Amino acid sequence: MDFWVLPICQISFMLTLMSSAGQGLASQAQSAYFLPEFALSPQGSFLEDTTGEQYLTYRYDDQSSRTTRSDEERDTGWDAWGMWSDCSRTCGGGASYSLRRCLNGVNCEGRNIRYRTCSNTDCPPESGDFRAQQCSAHNDIKYQGQTYEWIPVTYDPISPCALRCQARGKSLVVELAPKVLDGTRCKADSLDMCISGICQEVGCDRQLGSNAKEDNCGVCAGDGSTCRLVRGQALPHVSPEEPMKMVMEVPMGSRGLRITAKGPDMIVIEAHAPNSWREEVMFSSSGSHALGNNTVEYQRGAERQTLRCYGPLSADFTIKVKYAGPKDTVMQFMFYQPIRYQWRETDFFPCSVTCGGGYQLNSADCMDIRYNKSVAEHLCHSFPENTKPTPKLKECNMDPCLESDGFKEVMPYDHFQPLPRWEQNPWTSCSVSCGGGSQERSVVCVEEDVHGQIVLVEEWKCTHSPRPFNKQSCNTFECPQWMAMEWSQCTVTCGPGLRYRVVLCVDHSGQHAGGCSPHLKPHIKEDCLVPVACHKPRENQPVEAKLPWLKQAQELEESKVALEYPTFIPGPWSACSVSCGLGVQRRQVKCKVLLSFTQAEVELPDEECDQDKPPLQRTCDSGPCLASPDSSWRPLRPQQIPDQHDYAWEYMGFTPCSESCAVGKQMAVVRCVSTLKQEIVDDTFCNDSKVVPSLLRICNPQPCPPRWEVSVWNQCSVSCGVGLQTRGVSCVRSVAGNRTELVSSKDCLETRPPELQACNQVACPPSWEAEKWQQCSHSCGRGTQWRKVYCRQRLATGSYHRLRDEECAGAKPEVHRTCTNPDCLLPRLEGGEWSKCSVTCGKGVQRREPVCRRQTASGQLVTLDRSSCSDLPLPPLIRSCRMSPCSKHVHSRKRCPQVIGLKRIYIQTRQEKRLSFTIGGRAYLLPKTAVIIKCPVRHFPKAQIRWEKDGSELTSSKRLSITKSGALRIYNLEAGDIGLYRCWANQDSDTFILKLIGYNNRLLEQPEGKGLGKERSRNFHPYLNKEGGYAGSKCHEGFPPGKKAPKSHPSWVQKNEFYRDDHGQPKELWDTLALGNYALASGARSHTGAFVLEPAQFEELVKNISLLAESGDVSDEMASHLIDKLIEDLAVAGQGVPTEEGTTMDNHLDKTPNTSELTGEMGSKRGSRAVIVRQRHHGSAMNFQRDLRILVGRNAYLTNATHSLTLVCPAQGLPPPNLSWSKDGAPLQNSDRVSWDSGGEVHIASPGASDVGTYKCTATNELGSDSETTHVLLAETPTIAASQRNTSDLRSASLKVVVGGVITARLGANLTLECPVKGVPRPTVSWHHKEGPLGASASPLLNGSLLLRNLTLRDYGTYSCMAANSIGKSVASSLLRVAAGGSLGESEHQPSKEMNKKRVLMASVIGTSVTVKPGDILRIGCPVVPSHRKPIKWSHQNQTLKQSPGASYRMLVGGRVLEMNTHGGKFDGRYECQTQINNQQRLTAWIHVLSQEFEWRLGEWSSCSASCGNRGTQMRKVRCLTSEGRETPHSVCHHLPKPISQPRPCNILDCPPSWASTVWSKCSSSCGRGFRERRVSCQQVEASGSMKVLSSAACEGFPRPEDREECTSHTCVEWLTGLWGKCTGRCLGPAVATQSRTVSCRHFSNSTSKTCDPKERPSSVRNCSSEMCNVHWKVLPWRTCTVACGSGFQSRRVECVHRQNKKTLPDQHCAWQRRPVTWQHCNVTSCGSECTDRTHYCPVVKRLKLCPVDLYRQRCCQTCSQDTSAT
Repeated sequence: MDFWVLPICQISFMLTLMSSAGQGLASQAQSAYFLPEFALSPQGSFLEDTTGEQYLTYRYDDQSSRTTRSDEERDTGWDAWGMWSDCSRTCGGGASYSLRRCLNGVNCEGRNIRYRTCSNTDCPPESGDFRAQQCSAHNDIKYQGQTYEWIPVTYDPISPCALRCQARGKSLVVELAPKVLDGTRCKADSLDMCISGICQEVGCDRQLGSNAKEDNCGVCAGDGSTCRLVRGQALPHVSPEEPMKMVMEVPMGSRGLRITAKGPDMIVIEAHAPNSWREEVMFSSSGSHALGNNTVEYQRGAERQTLRCYGPLSADFTIKVKYAGPKDTVMQFMFYQPIRYQWRETDFFPCSVTCGGGYQLNSADCMDIRYNKSVAEHLCHSFPENTKPTPKLKECNMDPCLESDGFKEVMPYDHFQPLPRWEQNPWTSCSVSCGGGSQERSVVCVEEDVHGQIVLVEEWKCTHSPRPFNKQSCNTFECPQWMAMEWSQCTVTCGPGLRYRVVLCVDHSGQHAGGCSPHLKPHIKEDCLVPVACHKPRENQPVEAKLPWLKQAQELEESKVALEYPTFIPGPWSACSVSCGLGVQRRQVKCKVLLSFTQAEVELPDEECDQDKPPLQRTCDSGPCLASPDSSWRPLRPQQIPDQHDYAWEYMGFTPCSESCAVGKQMAVVRCVSTLKQEIVDDTFCNDSKVVPSLLRICNPQPCPPRWEVSVWNQCSVSCGVGLQTRGVSCVRSVAGNRTELVSSKDCLETRPPELQACNQVACPPSWEAEKWQQCSHSCGRGTQWRKVYCRQRLATGSYHRLRDEECAGAKPEVHRTCTNPDCLLPRLEGGEWSKCSVTCGKGVQRREPVCRRQTASGQLVTLDRSSCSDLPLPPLIRSCRMSPCSKHVHSRKRCPQVIGLKRIYIQTRQEKRLSFTIGGRAYLLPKTAVIIKCPVRHFPKAQIRWEKDGSELTSSKRLSITKSGALRIYNLEAGDIGLYRCWANQDSDTFILKLIGYNNRLLEQPEGKGLGKERSRNFHPYLNKEGGYAGSKCHEGFPPGKKAPKSHPSWVQKNEFYRDDHGQPKELWDTLALGNYALASGARSHTGAFVLEPAQFEELVKNISLLAESGDVSDEMASHLIDKLIEDLAVAGQGVPTEEGTTMDNHLDKTPNTSELTGEMGSKRGSRAVIVRQRHHGSAMNFQRDLRILVGRNAYLTNATHSLTLVCPAQGLPPPNLSWSKDGAPLQNSDRVSWDSGGEVHIASPGASDVGTYKCTATNELGSDSETTHVLLAETPTIAASQRNTSDLRSASLKVVVGGVITARLGANLTLECPVKGVPRPTVSWHHKEGPLGASASPLLNGSLLLRNLTLRDYGTYSCMAANSIGKSVASSLLRVAAGGSLGESEHQPSKEMNKKRVLMASVIGTSVTVKPGDILRIGCPVVPSHRKPIKWSHQNQTLKQSPGASYRMLVGGRVLEMNTHGGKFDGRYECQTQINNQQRLTAWIHVLSQEFEWRLGEWSSCSASCGNRGTQMRKVRCLTSEGRETPHSVCHHLPKPISQPRPCNILDCPPSWASTVWSKCSSSCGRGFRERRVSCQQVEASGSMKVLSSAACEGFPRPEDREECTSHTCVEWLTGLWGKCTGRCLGPAVATQSRTVSCRHFSNSTSKTCDPKERPSSVRNCSSEMCNVHWKVLPWRTCTVACGSGFQSRRVECVHRQNKKTLPDQHCAWQRRPVTWQHCNVTSCGSECTDRTHYCPVVKRLKLCPVDLYRQRCCQTCSQDTSAT
């Protein structure tokens, strides 16, 4: 910082001004002048301003800090404003100024200084008040000969910016300075600040001159949408019996709490903080009360109490009242409650492309402001005040790409990448053909790249446009219905006859169509009777009676065609059998069906047609037979028949129409007429037997005028207290067919009748009224909820009257109840922990992985397999992050360098070409190995890293070099390279110890004079000066200059890398070390060619070497030598044996530490907080060992084989932590079975159900504590609560059934098979189909159920649910039958041949009996002849079939055959048929049906599978038995759930000793004769299953197997290679190509073979030098731009050319190097004043309302101009 220096003359001048301002004060005492303007006054000279204002005009001579002048400044004579000064304060809000000078030589108009606020962050509480600091600065200056302790005076409205202070304890008030320092608050409770002695207004946004105010929610310049006003009144009834009641709860963060109470009761507030802090205050005296971090003002009067708390509340407040008198207290309350879930805009997502022009979008997350974490979006949608912000869009990465995939002559219109868009697939077919269904389609977000390829992207990229609907309704029209026309006239004019009508299937549009149910079709003919004797000659019948309907009816009957259901189709009538007189006509009638898919008619047996069969013959009349010609007899004509009175019946018109509209009727008028006079006479003159038939005709067919039609009033909504009644009112008109149709309400002219009326206007009796249950106290699992219950009476006016509880009859409903929220127990997809920010400064991104979790009933979160959440939406997996701002200058802020080492031990096991290590560890390597030692650093340039070996500085040489990144490279290790290496980064360093292993597996000694650990006496350090300090370093961090900073403990957070050329198996000594337990149970890594050890694993390695020496695999001398040398090396380095520091580091290797983490790890070594060592979980902790040993943090499962349980709690810290255990929240008690030792291990002997619970281990020391829990659970085998009931539902479109039994469903239904399971650990559920794999319509659900959609005949079969866990498994099955057409029979899919047989069981007059299996077809025939046409009545158990409960049946062959449904319900019993054989005899036949039941049973235990040990098991055979106990084939019981035969252990005892041998080794010779070996030992298998090795003497009674034998290998093969080919392969670089050779496996006899070891196969390809690859890309000049202005494109040719002969080659020859770009943008300038759109994002910009932003308005000029003109 540059300091302003004022000359002495100027200071004197300023003192003179100040002294004149404080006259009295200066004359009476030793003067103390506080000059606050020094902090802001710059260097230079001052002039008076001619404007009359008391400001100083500043003349500034420095030109270096001037900014560019604006046009306005040039016009007024002012120079540009200067740089802003440093802030007057470092916190709490200060002021900064900027100056300018007058250039015209005279006074300029305006001010030469301007101010702004700065350092607006709040000061720490311990810093105190800024005005008080200024007063205390005068404590040491005498006033009137005496010193005082000055404190600030409260706000003075007359001079708020004067420094007025008061002597503590006295009434003396003095103005110590006319102005306070800039940035001082005008008054304590305001943000307004004093600048240059004037109080300036400061808004809540901390800006000068701002009028921004906080809204009621505490948001600066907010609109009040982040909170809601809560106000109300409460009347708590407290009494001596119930002295305290809760009134309400005020959540944390609320503001403006005000409570007014009238009454004697006292107010009590209980505060609950999130950190479990709790406090309760009872208010009895007026004043301010502290409650947590809030101040509560309480005033108590004679009858009124007032309580205020401005907030925001730092805890949840529970307001209560405490009884203090018999009078009730009325409370009124008001506060602003924050909306807990609010939308927060995210930062912009990463750019969609890296170059060439893309876009960025942002989104909004639903945040829980209480815990500041992201939650599900539906929580924000539940508040109407919340409006999700519209996603914003901006362009990004507009630079052209560096390369292109091809040469483009024509470029697209828009050089920006197209926006992602929604793309929808076609709609699926409608779920129903009529009556209203639904159809769906898939909607995805796709993006088109610059090559025109469509790719699927995340949906958030399409949020700029509304998402299309993926579901819609379809086929909403009504289904076709039968419509019957008017009946015809009777087909005869006398006696019995028939009449017909036409019945049509009409669709919703009135057109004739198909699709109507044939079972609902009205009949088309019926009998009719004309009451006239049939003796009148036909010629006398009137014309109207000539039977016109008979012909039409016959035509309708004879034009019958086959339909899609069996129908009798009559053929044409034959000619009459006689030419005169009465004869017979015949025809054929066949049962036919129309096959819809082939449109072919197929004949069926007559019994397949349900309706009556039409007659096959009828009588016919061919007229009278004429006599012979010579006969003299002729019949008389009717006119010649003499009439006695000459009177006859005649038609005389029609009666008036019976209806004025909508089709009426007219009857013909018949009168008696005199045939002589043609006059109407009395009816008595005519013969009644000769009356003509009555005639009927239709009239007035037009529709009636519209009218209002009302329905009956509905039932009253309530029985008392004023209810409502409704009825339907519609405008209709009558049409033909006695039907009405709806018309528009405008067509009805009369007044519309009322649709609503009041009813039951009487008072109700008092009753209990309960409000809705409040939210459950726990969002997951078991909790409680409460509600309010009142005694109220509803009056006749509809209002309510509150009564005392005693006036209501009956018990008062419950106010509290338990509640359970099971939804949280379902799997949910959450985000894991966020990774570290991708950058160390500035703006970056964070990522996380999705994790599938489920919460158990106990509240514990359990991680599931990802497949359990496959159908759930993904949470946000990427978000932006912002670190501290990046410094403009790298070294502007000094931070101490850090060397980040890695404490590891490396052991090389086989020869490798190159290995890479990280500083901080040690390595035991083989000679001739190339080594790279990395030195990762922070806050230090890598190029300045220095290296030393054994205290001497290292410089680059032939065998050693230091890379640009600061790493040390050593070529071909030799003995001289053994030693201690150290890398330096300023004053920080770390070491690496390098040792060599000789070819005899002994460590090589360092050459004489270079002993390890004998480091030279620090005569070299690249940064040490003569005084012992650090030369050139300004990084001290609290240490005095010249002192050495203590060595920091490095942070081991970096992984080392191994580079290996091939893969092989370890050999020699170090391979044997890999057999130790550390390689199996610990975190040691075994790389090919090397072992990497954590320091904590070092001791176990030493133990393993000792064990190998005891077994003879390693000599004692060799083992001792290795152990001594390793321990000696560690001792020399001053580190001792490594501790367990690094055992948990692997869990954090992928994380980049923050500065705070590094600082903590670089801290002092005096102590460390207690930490429990946690290990990663690999697989399930479920095992069946006798003695379980479980690390804390994992679950333990107890089985029958568990004899003991040990819980291990490894912990570390300094000082060593103390361990304590608790179970289910209570301290763990020692007993005869439960104990723990000082090491933190809990031992439980014979654990059982009483030991189940949650065990918690707590490690504590002086610096902190840590805890971890383990759940001990009792393992249970899976069980399935299968159903034993059979289910048959042929009507429902969707049904749920628990697995088990037989299920019968209709075709097209949706079936959910539920599989309720139990077991510990939680069993996994899988489904299987016995007849084959699950079909495409089968979908396993997350709850373990199986959903079968749209059942087809192929879904028939047995479905099995298998539940399995580590203990066992359980299976339950169901047989699914699918029925078509809503009934069972031929349409049902039944693959069994026996079930498809159409066997008919005949009933008998004497009775018969038959046994039927459930599921078989049961058809019972009545013993009558096929021509029997009399009705047949069937009964079951002496009841008609309709009366028989649960009977499902159908009639076949005209009722002669009864078919029963045997799939569900009871079908056994007595069936009886009755019919009339002739006029006198009645037939009765019956049959008794027995249901043959089957069941699965478990048989006897089998013999044990083993005679000893712990592997013996027994099983029980599962048999299918009849009810009599007779065994039948398993296929008979396949429809029943089959029980699982669980094995049980047997013969659990120690086995006798026996010889055991390992497998033979490989033959010692790969070709010809050799030998092979194996190990033979005497062993005994114990009852626990463990193997015990005994001495050879224990097996002396048994022959010992051979341990060595001869062998012969016939695989005499080897790899043979050919000569290398020409260097003409693929180019890999400049003048570098590939060449190949043949490699084959051959016998020694030169025949080919395939038995060679592939690991030993020689290489068949290598690099070579080729002049053909001496090529480069040749770039031609750019072509002319496609446009003159407004962003065009230009292109150029790029060719692959040989460097020597300059010939053009195909592009693939140059593919090894990057191809130059072939096109670029050009002329990106505005084309004058034209207003056009330069991107196709403009519709999105307009929709998002981004036109006011200059960037978008310029690029979308045309679209934004239309938007402006439209408004």
